[in-house]
Amino acid sequence: MVNNNFTDISASDIDKDLPIPYHYQLRELLRDEITSGHWDVGERLPSERELCDAFNLSRTTIREAIDALVSEGLLRREKGRGTFVSEPKITEKWLGAPDSFTDSMVEQGYHIETKVLTLSIVPAPHRVARELRLRSEEPVIVLDRLRLILNEPILVVTSYISEKHCPGLVMEDFTSHSLYQLFREKYNIHLGRAKRVMEAVAADDLEASLLNVRPGAPLLLIESTAYLEDGTPIEYFKARHRGDRTRFQVDSFKSLLTR
Repeated sequence: MVNNNFTDISASDIDKDLPIPYHYQLRELLRDEITSGHWDVGERLPSERELCDAFNLSRTTIREAIDALVSEGLLRREKGRGTFVSEPKITEKWLGAPDSFTDSMVEQGYHIETKVLTLSIVPAPHRVARELRLRSEEPVIVLDRLRLILNEPILVVTSYISEKHCPGLVMEDFTSHSLYQLFREKYNIHLGRAKRVMEAVAADDLEASLLNVRPGAPLLLIESTAYLEDGTPIEYFKARHRGDRTRFQVDSFKSLLTR
């Protein structure tokens, strides 16, 4: 359905006396309508021609504003149908503790589906051996998983786990158990901290195929090393999240102990 609330914004909302590009002003107007919930998920925007007439702007300017919001995941294009308001992004929360993706999603009421792509014991690659403080080519468990929410692929993650700390882990069913759940319940492993680094990357052909995006689409790459309470590294992973469907919330806390 066409967005019936569109008439709430108009050409008068674009201030042509400001030294701010018109496409930026339009983008922010549309963003406010979407993020405020004023426009419903699935509502269709007017056509580019209708937007041009409504705002007295060129088609190039209109397209630039829409393209930016599509790249952010706030809007989606459907070939032959138009441009629609997207589902809200899925928020993964980092609360200062080394929680897993599963813990964060379950807390928010999401059901996660997992497809195991690889589960085997391999010699530790050089980078993995360095992160886990292992001898070169010491055995590690490699676990590749595709994680889906509401039947939509959200991320693909490759985990490397020190095999000597988790004997038999390679035999577990990761479609019904999360890695961190098994750490806690089967191996009595409790994490003390995690080091995480985030950067933007472009999807390669394999990642694009798994995540149902185009090659070159923006992904958020998370690299993490998790440590036991005594400082021993236990897991290193690389997770590639869809940039159009994922965002992160980081909560920081001031220490209660001051000296």
